[in-house]
Amino acid sequence: MHATGTGRMQAEAGFETWCSWVMHSRAEPMKTLARRIRRHWRDILAYVDHRCTNAILEGLNGIIQHVKTRARGLRDMDHFSTMIHLTRGKLDLATVTI
Repeated sequence: MHATGTGRMQAEAGFETWCSWVMHSRAEPMKTLARRIRRHWRDILAYVDHRCTNAILEGLNGIIQHVKTRARGLRDMDHFSTMIHLTRGKLDLATVTI
């Protein structure tokens, strides 16, 4: 689902109004925030257009990084992959028989 052109125009106009107000204020932390938002403005508008984020991938990356930390530098990719599957693969190990 794509946003209408009006949604994007409203987002741009609202941001420009807010940013102008903030940059004329004395609130340095807010100015810092406005600059940061301005740097990422194109990506923010992409969300307004497409309503799509990479949040799921970021969450998965966080889980994998946690496994990597727990493995303390596991160097073999097969073992690393096995650790990921064992910790987050929702495997039913009760059904495994030897």
